[in-house]
Amino acid sequence: MAAEEHSHKKIGLYFGSFNPIHMGHLVIANHMATYTDLDEVWLVVTPQNPQKEAHEMIHQAHRLQMVILAVSENELLKGSDIEFELPQPNYTAATMRHMRATNPDIAFSLIIGEDNFERLHTWRDHWELVEKHRILVYPRRFSDQDNVAIPAAKPEEVIPRDHSNIQWCDAPMISISSTYLRNAITDQKDIRYLLHDKVSNYISNNHLYE
Repeated sequence: MAAEEHSHKKIGLYFGSFNPIHMGHLVIANHMATYTDLDEVWLVVTPQNPQKEAHEMIHQAHRLQMVILAVSENELLKGSDIEFELPQPNYTAATMRHMRATNPDIAFSLIIGEDNFERLHTWRDHWELVEKHRILVYPRRFSDQDNVAIPAAKPEEVIPRDHSNIQWCDAPMISISSTYLRNAITDQKDIRYLLHDKVSNYISNNHLYE
C-alpha cells in the first residue's frame, strides 16, 4: 500500500540538528513544500543525532527557537520538537514509529540529502523507513560528515536508487556547512547572506557560538 493512501494530509519531515539553521536548509524545505504534493514541511530539530558528538550542539531549545524564527513567515513550513521527549540518541526509525502511532491520518514522507541516501544503509532499521515511507531525496555534494568513512554495505542492505518509495527531487543545491558557519561566527566573520536575519539576530542577542 502506498504511504499516501487513505490519508488526509501529506507532511514532509526534514530532520536535522539545525546547529544553526541556515539558508540552505530553508531553500530545500521551501522547494519540497512548493514543488511536491506535500501540504507542509516540518523541520524536526533532533536533540542528539547518534552520528554526531553531543559537545558540538548548543542547547536544543536554542536550535528550535532559531527554526521557528526562520520559518515564521512561511505558512507551509513549521518547526517541530517531536523528538525532544523521545529516547536519545534519536533514531529516525523509532521516531517514525511514534509518528505513525500518534498521527494515523497523516502520510509522512522523509526528506534527506543525497549524501544521507548514500549512508542510509548505516541507519538503524533503514529498510523499515524505506518500506513504510516515501523518501524525497535532494542533491547534495557537501556534508559536515564528508570526512567520515562510510562503512561498506552488504548487498542486502543496499537501497536501490530506483526503489518505488525513493523520489529524486531536482531541488536547488546550496552547499553550506553548519560547521563553517559556527567557526565563522566564532571568528566574527560577516555571514549575513547565509542566515535568515531573525536567526542572525537571535544568535547575536544570545551570544551563541562565541
